[in-house]
Amino acid sequence: MASTEFHYVVRFMFAVATLMISTFFVKLYHARTFVRQLQKKGYPMPPHHWLFGHVALSASILGGLPPYAHGVYIGDQIRQRYPYLDEAFYLDTWPFGPVMLVVMSPNTMYQLTQANQIPKDKGLRHFLKPLTGKEDLVTLEGAAWKRWRGIFNPGFSANHISTLIPSMVEEVEAFKNILEKHAKTGELLYLEEASLNLTIDIIGRVVMDHRFTSQTQHNDLTSALRRQLEWCTTGMNINPLEYINIFRPFVHLYNTRKMNRYLIRELDHRYSAFQGATETKTKSVIDLALKSYLEEHPSATGINRDFRDFAMAQIKLFIFAGHDTTSTGAIFTYHLLAQHPEILTKVRNEHNDVFGSNANSAASLLSSKPSLLNQLPYTLAVIKESLRIYPTVAALRDGQPDFFISTKEGHSLPTNQCVVWGDHYGTHHNPHHWPRPEEFLPDRFLVPEGHELYPPKNAWRPFERGPRNCVGQELALTEIKVMLALTIREFDFADAYREHDALKGNPEGWNVNGQRAYMARRGGGHPADHYPCKVSFAAGKRAG
Repeated sequence: MASTEFHYVVRFMFAVATLMISTFFVKLYHARTFVRQLQKKGYPMPPHHWLFGHVALSASILGGLPPYAHGVYIGDQIRQRYPYLDEAFYLDTWPFGPVMLVVMSPNTMYQLTQANQIPKDKGLRHFLKPLTGKEDLVTLEGAAWKRWRGIFNPGFSANHISTLIPSMVEEVEAFKNILEKHAKTGELLYLEEASLNLTIDIIGRVVMDHRFTSQTQHNDLTSALRRQLEWCTTGMNINPLEYINIFRPFVHLYNTRKMNRYLIRELDHRYSAFQGATETKTKSVIDLALKSYLEEHPSATGINRDFRDFAMAQIKLFIFAGHDTTSTGAIFTYHLLAQHPEILTKVRNEHNDVFGSNANSAASLLSSKPSLLNQLPYTLAVIKESLRIYPTVAALRDGQPDFFISTKEGHSLPTNQCVVWGDHYGTHHNPHHWPRPEEFLPDRFLVPEGHELYPPKNAWRPFERGPRNCVGQELALTEIKVMLALTIREFDFADAYREHDALKGNPEGWNVNGQRAYMARRGGGHPADHYPCKVSFAAGKRAG
C-alpha cells in the first residue's frame, strides 16, 4: 500500500515538473520569437541571440559593474557599447525580466509620459503592495487617480510648502547636531542613515502633521517602514534566489502590523480632532483625506475600514516616497560639491549674500523669512544638476496594442507585450542631447536659451513630467535647499570609500562611470554602501 502511494506521489511530482519545464520553454520560445520578429523588421536593438536573447549581454554588463549597482545603469551601458542605440531599443532578458522597450531621448520620453497616458507597470504594484497593501496614488489609474491627486495636491503646493520651512529648519538643526558630533570626533559617518532619519522626520510633518523624532530615538512606524522597504521586490530580480525567499511574507506581515497599529491610533486621534471642526486645520495628507471622507459621510460616527485602509496606504506611500529619494538627492549633492571646490565656493558665497556672513543666523532667518530660500538660484541649479547626474528612479509603463513610440529614423515601435522603460539615467547621460553629460555643470540651468549647455526641452526628468509627475517635487527641492542652507557653510564633507573598502576588504577600483559613489539597488537608487564619509568643520568654523 505504501509503495503504491509513493508511486502516485512520484508520478504526480514528475507531471508537475514536466508541466513547469514545458511552460518555461513555451514562454522562452514566445519571448525569443517575438523579439526576433521585431529584429527582422529592422527595429533597434543590440545583437540578439536566438536562444539567450540579450541575457548574455546583460550579464556581461552587470559583470563589469560593482556589486549591487542599480539596474538604471544598464540602458546607458548598452548605449555606450552601441552608440547608435541613442533613442530607443528593445531588450530581451527573459526569464529574468519581461521584454522591454528602453526609451532614452527627450522625444521618446515625451511620448511615453506626457503626450500619452498608459498604465504603470505591474511590477511597481508588486513592489508597493507589501508597503501600501491596497490601492495607492502611484498605481491608481483613471478617474480614481485623478480624484485623489486633486485632493492631495494642496498639501504639496509651493505656498503650503513655504509654511513648513520653519518645521524643516527645526529638523535640520537635529541633523546638524549629528554632523557636529562627527566633526568633533573625526569618526566615520555613514551619511545615508542620518539623512534618511532627517527626511523621514520632515515628511512626517508634511503627511501627518506629526513628529516622528527618528533622529533622536526609535520610532515604531518609521523603523518598520524602512525594514519593509528592504524586503520589497519588483518581481524582476537579478538574483533568482530572491524569488523563493520563504521569509519575505512573514517579515512583510510583521512590519505591516507594526505600521498599521501606529497609524490606526493616529488616524483615530486626528478623526476625533476633526469632529465638530468647521474647516481643515492643516493641509497634511492625513487631514486632507479625512476632510474628503467627512464630506462624503457627514453623518459618520467613525472611520469605516475601507477608508481607514486606503488612508493608511496613502500615508505609508507618501512617507516612503517623500523621504527616500530626497535623502539620496541630498547626499549626492553634498558629494558632488565636495568633489568640485570651485562650485562649493560659489554656493557658499551665494548663501553669504542672502543670509549674511554669520552661518549660525541662517536658521532663525529662514524660520522668520522662508521666502529667502527663493533667492538661491545657483544653489537650485546645483541641486538640479546633481539630480540630473543621479536620477534615482525610472518610468515603467505597460505596453499597449494601440501605443507606438515614434523615432527620428521613422520607426513606429510597437509596445504591446513589452514593459516600456523610460530610462531617466540614460536620458540624462545621453551625449546626443546633453553636452558633456558626465561633467558636473550647474550653469546648464542658468544659461540663456540658445546656449550650448541649455537643457533640451523635456530632457530633465528626475521627477518625471506630465500629468503623473511627482507630486512632491517642490517639497524635495525645498528640503535639500534647507539642508544646504544650514550646513554647507559650516561643514566639509569628504567621501571615505577608501577607508570603508579597507575595513570591508573590498577590492580597489569599484566605480560606475568613474564614480565610486554609484547608485546601489535598494528600490530606487541609493548611495553605495550608505555613503561613508568624514565630516569636518569648514575653514574658519570650529566647535562651539
